[in-house]
Amino acid sequence: MNIFISWSKAKSKEYAIKTKELLEKLNPKIEAFVSEVDIYGGEDVQDKIINKIIESEILVLCFTKENKKAPWLLFEAGFARGLKKTVIPLLFDDDPNWHSWIDNPMNVVREVRFNSVDFVSNFFSCFNINNSATNRKKIDIYIQSVINVNEDFRLVDIQCEDLVETLIHNDAFIMENPSFREKSAFFLSGFESYDLLKIITESFLYTGKQLWIYGRKNMKLFGGSFKEFFLYLHEKAANEQLGMDGIDFRCLFLDPNSDEVRRAHLKQEIFKPELEATILRAKDEVGENIQLKKCFRSYTNRREEIIIRVDNSIIYSRPSFDAYGRPQLLTNTAFEVFGVKSNKGKECVNKFENVWVMAQEMF
Repeated sequence: MNIFISWSKAKSKEYAIKTKELLEKLNPKIEAFVSEVDIYGGEDVQDKIINKIIESEILVLCFTKENKKAPWLLFEAGFARGLKKTVIPLLFDDDPNWHSWIDNPMNVVREVRFNSVDFVSNFFSCFNINNSATNRKKIDIYIQSVINVNEDFRLVDIQCEDLVETLIHNDAFIMENPSFREKSAFFLSGFESYDLLKIITESFLYTGKQLWIYGRKNMKLFGGSFKEFFLYLHEKAANEQLGMDGIDFRCLFLDPNSDEVRRAHLKQEIFKPELEATILRAKDEVGENIQLKKCFRSYTNRREEIIIRVDNSIIYSRPSFDAYGRPQLLTNTAFEVFGVKSNKGKECVNKFENVWVMAQEMF
């Protein structure tokens, strides 16, 4: 049986090679073709690919989030479909919209999902391979090798992948695709914006467990646009015996009576009244809710990092200071996202905890 394995981009190529190795181990009668492995020096690449698709009975597509719209991948799929070949999309990432765009040749093909509980049985069924104990051991090794490849190519810590994915697909951020370095995602703009705060609160609502905000004025949070969020907090704090009922919400304000207020903004005459007004709005929002009052504290130290924790993700930025030690405006500036278990994440958690311990209850 001849099988053509199609891939596009580096991670997909590694999946294709691992899949070729597995299929040939499971059935010695299978000859699986992968262009990176099976095309040799001097050969016409395009001619060989076309001929191999013609010779094959099955075409396997190694889909990832990065390559789902790759032209060459879709050309090979469409060409095979035109020849009435069996086409098997092998999805290595969870992506419900992997074939949702117009004229995708995969719209009529049932996929095999690597992350599905039925993956092993579906894989054996697609290739008519005996579901024996020996073969299950072979596919277990394959599954682990795919997991290892995925980890090698992971751009951000697994704990914050969903948050980064949400930010990437939000039109409010100038940089559609962030740059990645050392498992952190770097965005060029959007920090302390309304859109970022909306994403953060929506991520936390009803399913989140931890939300920590190391703010100064927190004006946007108390500007009247997050009524659902505060209603949720009140519901969680309704029973005094339950505390906050399984969630950990903390919000830090700069103390308006601290010496740091004089260095906290370029225009102190504007900053302090705004800070005091926001604290009054926060007090009004909290009301007499004893549990919710405990979620707010004020600090007097100089804030040299801006830290927001959303469950297992850290949203982080550092202010720049002028010659007088006053921080520049941060709204819509750059920021990064990384996991709480990374070295930077642990440092941020410790920093926040230290400030929280030294801060005073506000209400």
